[in-house]
Amino acid sequence: MGGRRLRTDTLGMSEAIGVAVLIGLTITVTAMVGVNVLVLSGEDDGGVPQANFTYDHVEGSGLLIVTHAGGDELEAGNIEFRGRGNNATWAELANRNETATVGPGDITQLGSGNAYGQSVQRDDRIAIYLNRSGNRTKLSEWNGG
Repeated sequence: MGGRRLRTDTLGMSEAIGVAVLIGLTITVTAMVGVNVLVLSGEDDGGVPQANFTYDHVEGSGLLIVTHAGGDELEAGNIEFRGRGNNATWAELANRNETATVGPGDITQLGSGNAYGQSVQRDDRIAIYLNRSGNRTKLSEWNGG
């Protein structure tokens, strides 16, 4: 019979090359995913932090007590309070360093006797902003009590 026969030594060689290519592709894909997870997810993507605040208005003394109730820790110098023409940062109100961390349980107050400079009335509106590099994001707002 004049049929063609495949050489068994070349068949083994092509299987070895196929396995090597698959292993190489697997390593490459794994490395790319690893780089994305370790390097890119570790960078600050500028996402909006989440923070919750509670408010206690002391009407007789014109104070607004603000408590960081939960969420991300933030730098005191980046947390701004804005209301009725007056502005102050958490750092100014609490006499803290600009880079000090403000986290759950931290308390400050707005009133005429501190950096806010005026008493807080029941009909006032006070907004809390996060200001990072000139980018201002509203975190919370007190709409009177």
